[in-house]
Amino acid sequence: MKYKIRDIENFIHTSTCSTIIQAAQKLEISQPALSESLKRLEADLGTILFYRSRSGIQLTPSGRVFLGKAQRALQSLQELDFSSDQVRVFAGRTVTIGCHGTVAQYSIPKAVAYLKEKAPDFKIDLRHDLSRSIQTEIQRGNIDIGVVINPAEVPDLVIQKMAQDTVGVWAAKNESYDTIICNLNLFQTQSILKKWKGRPEKVISTDSLELICKMAHERIGYGVVPGRAVEMSGLNLKHLSQFPVYRDQISLVYRPEFGKIPAEKMVIEALKHSILGL
Repeated sequence: MKYKIRDIENFIHTSTCSTIIQAAQKLEISQPALSESLKRLEADLGTILFYRSRSGIQLTPSGRVFLGKAQRALQSLQELDFSSDQVRVFAGRTVTIGCHGTVAQYSIPKAVAYLKEKAPDFKIDLRHDLSRSIQTEIQRGNIDIGVVINPAEVPDLVIQKMAQDTVGVWAAKNESYDTIICNLNLFQTQSILKKWKGRPEKVISTDSLELICKMAHERIGYGVVPGRAVEMSGLNLKHLSQFPVYRDQISLVYRPEFGKIPAEKMVIEALKHSILGL
């Protein structure tokens, strides 16, 4: 076969990225070396695999067809590799997982423990931001897969609903307070505040859910937070059911081309194991 295995591996990894620079960083090689590898593969195939522009790269129709063939071929080659006693699932592939910092606390540790057991050669990067930002970065190809709260339904992403959470009003005791502690940038918070009749006018806004829990525990005011955040805090807070709530949907989100090779399949399995086992 005239094709170099390393060129095919580089192509598969690059297909998950939005720029050559990003792909080179993931592969831990120089940008010129990666560009040369991709051009060599295109010359061997006699076709163009990527559209290249100032805004980044995209697979051509031929590139999408070859991607499926390349992933199947590489998987078959990995299954023939008896050179090591250790299971090689990731084979150098780094998978980027995105989620909100609080979501990471209850979803990532179990997922990583699962990967450590099933695929000792695992390589992951973690990115933390608001869920809407994580979803945007997945669409752009900068993040491979995300644990996203209330993702927007878009046709170019796979969205798998996993579990639910409840954003509500919490306090140290079921008594009246003159202050609300919340993150005003969250639409869950805004929804609750709009429905909350006679709510206190004084509001302390912070993007730290952990801090909201601690301040509510100190009886500074009502805390508006997800139930899982309260559980993670370990603090003795009461959910005040007389106030409005918002139901969160916890989902896995990734691009359609993700999940075709063993490393990516294993990450999906690990996250499902973690979230569904909560």
